Amino acid sequence: MKRRILLIIMITLILSTACMNKSSKKSMKVEQKEKSPKPLTSVGEEIDGILGSMNDIEEILELSESELKAEKGGVENKKGETKDKGNEKDNDKNKETNPLAKDEELTNKWKEIDNKIEKIHEDWNNYEVESMKKGASVEKGKNFKKNLNLFTIAVENRNIPDIMDTGSKAIGSLAFFFDLYKDEIKGDLSRIKYAAYQAYLNAKNRNVPNANKLLGSTEEYITRLRQKLDKDKAKIKTLDKLSLAIADMKQSLNENSVKLWGLKRDIIIKNIKELEK
Repeated sequence: MKRRILLIIMITLILSTACMNKSSKKSMKVEQKEKSPKPLTSVGEEIDGILGSMNDIEEILELSESELKAEKGGVENKKGETKDKGNEKDNDKNKETNPLAKDEELTNKWKEIDNKIEKIHEDWNNYEVESMKKGASVEKGKNFKKNLNLFTIAVENRNIPDIMDTGSKAIGSLAFFFDLYKDEIKGDLSRIKYAAYQAYLNAKNRNVPNANKLLGSTEEYITRLRQKLDKDKAKIKTLDKLSLAIADMKQSLNENSVKLWGLKRDIIIKNIKELEK
């Protein structure tokens, strides 16, 4: 009788352990699915990368223009000068800042961007079927693809303001797809990116009220992010920094400085990248 009871207890324990293992495996699978898949994440990262590259390209363009002016103005001074150590240093500097070298650097930057654009289209194609399985409507897909196509044309035309405009709109329309994954925070972060870039462009085009409105709309997204991140102290701290950075950009709209607006926008983007890690 005792043996029989022991046998029943052992069988019960084995069955309960098996059930627990099965349920834990299921929960692990659910957790993995609730984060955005790699192709979707890659689409967002590549668009971010292109928008970030616009600062580098603007710097190269500005530097090239100033160098060309300096070169034209300095032609007369260079005639008849004897070479000394100081001149040798100047020559080394001229090599480093040679307009031809800058043109080559610019060409390489655009090639990198062209490659990124190609990768975005490939990654989206790899992801789109998954979005439909998750319940995304055809219209949402069309909206993103429309923005992506306009973004691609802007890159093809090498038009920096259009790249920032269409790229941020592509990020904005991508937010919906991140929202399909319960534990993903990139949806609201994408909306804040959109607002920051569009606020900068609006302010630059003298539409400060609309820039202010765009930044004000981010309060809703910050609140939702705070609810999702309430147990992660490190990320809450970064979220607080992001909230203050948005407030700083709003305040900067009172000043007539494109440079200042750009700096404030970049701090917002930097904090968002920290939260995405």
